[in-house]
Amino acid sequence: MIRLEEIEKIPLIDTHMHRVHPARAPEWGSLGGGYIPGPGQERHGRQTVLYGMILEKLRQRFGMAEDASPEEVERERFLRYGKDPKGYYADLIGECNVAMHCVETGSPIGGPLYSQEEKAFFGASIPEEKQANIVRIDRVIDGLTPEGETFEQYTRRFLAELDREIRDQKAVGLKSCAAYSEGGLDVRPVEGGEAGQAYDRLRAGSARAGDERILRSWLLMESLQAAEEKDLPVQFHTGHGGGSWIDFPTMNPLCLVELLKDRRVMNRVRIVLLHGGHPHEEDTSYLTAQFANVYTDFSGAFYLSSLKGVERMAALLERAPLDKVMYGSDGVMFPEISWFAHGRFRVQLTRLLNRMIEEGCLTEPRARQVARMICFDNALDCYPALRQRVGAV
Repeated sequence: MIRLEEIEKIPLIDTHMHRVHPARAPEWGSLGGGYIPGPGQERHGRQTVLYGMILEKLRQRFGMAEDASPEEVERERFLRYGKDPKGYYADLIGECNVAMHCVETGSPIGGPLYSQEEKAFFGASIPEEKQANIVRIDRVIDGLTPEGETFEQYTRRFLAELDREIRDQKAVGLKSCAAYSEGGLDVRPVEGGEAGQAYDRLRAGSARAGDERILRSWLLMESLQAAEEKDLPVQFHTGHGGGSWIDFPTMNPLCLVELLKDRRVMNRVRIVLLHGGHPHEEDTSYLTAQFANVYTDFSGAFYLSSLKGVERMAALLERAPLDKVMYGSDGVMFPEISWFAHGRFRVQLTRLLNRMIEEGCLTEPRARQVARMICFDNALDCYPALRQRVGAV
């Protein structure tokens, strides 16, 4: 039998998380869901199972009485966080035995990038040597204001900006948030001729419907080739997302098949399907088995952490090669999310492995090996730039 204490001793590599800052946090009820603003969302978010689970963990951590009300726990949380936000976050993360935090530098989806001051706030809570950066391609595209150049010049300037960002951030990977753009994950790989025509129409002010999408798809394809040259994996947001930006009809990672089959991608650049495609874990599992260069992760384990957490994790492992699944917290908005996700994930993984042993899917020695792979080893294989960084931790 695998014991939780064994799993807790394995250091985690968190392959996907975001910076947090008090000034950027949404209403506290968003901790449990309800990211699209609307009447009563503050109240509704507090009625989710997930919200109650996180508050109960906080109650225990604060040493409060069992009959402490949610309102009392909230007040205690805001008192402690307000008194020393950096220390509060550092204490939470310090409990979690995380060897490396892979931080997506393009957050948030809406609004301006984090300032240097906000980055310094985050950096004060997580040691610099335990941070690695993932560059979001979309932010580079958004910052590329047309300057009247030709399509070829524009493409070269984009690639130069992407290369500069990779160097400056010492990036260990790239990320696409195409899921939040027009057409979402239904990415149609385009060729230079079509993209050039779309660009010329956009520059001339005579754009047709879909031209912006064509140009963004072209720049994504160029980014994938750049990632291949630099041996960097590319993460794709898949599955559920936050806010009204997400293209809801295309959340299933199966929508990416045309892209995955493209000659510029297939067996050339490692693709990581973030969040296991939740709630389409079995489809994600199938894709990782079919395509040698496709990987996935459990990031956003807190999404899966209430009633069906173990079942969702089992679905992701249904067909996926066990050396292609990694851990990630998707910690975002609040310090508590990464902290809660780290601990809850270990509990879920312990339960899943014991169930697999009981059902004859794994021997006990193999289960221990798989635990180490998912928590730590697989990330080093998928993100080779991490090897030297983690070795220094």
